[in-house]
Amino acid sequence: MTDLTPSELGNLTDKLTQRRGELVAMIRAGAADAGHDNLRRMSGEVGDPGDESSALQQTDLNLAEMEGEVRELRAVDRALERVRDGSYGYCAECGCNIPTARLAAYPTAERCTQCQTRHERVYGGRDVTPSI
Repeated sequence: MTDLTPSELGNLTDKLTQRRGELVAMIRAGAADAGHDNLRRMSGEVGDPGDESSALQQTDLNLAEMEGEVRELRAVDRALERVRDGSYGYCAECGCNIPTARLAAYPTAERCTQCQTRHERVYGGRDVTPSI
């Protein structure tokens, strides 16, 4: 059984659910802005090659930010799924309890600190979770 009390689990679930709502709103707003930026570029508002280059760079930055938000949304959804199936709070690698303090700081944590450190050494901090 996880070290989380029902109250702690409820608070973390609420935090994850709230963050999910924030991320969905940010992604929707970013998608709407990206569509507007593309429409503006296609309609010829960009004045010269320098302006066009700046507009493209800003669009790339916006898309990269949105990609990060989508990645975080997937992590939140995985955490909420673990809450539903009863595996939240357990390390995906060794099966031990993830410390409550770690979950409070990083509610989407999938591994205990020791396994996360090992994972980052092997994969360089990259998320190797399939994006399916």
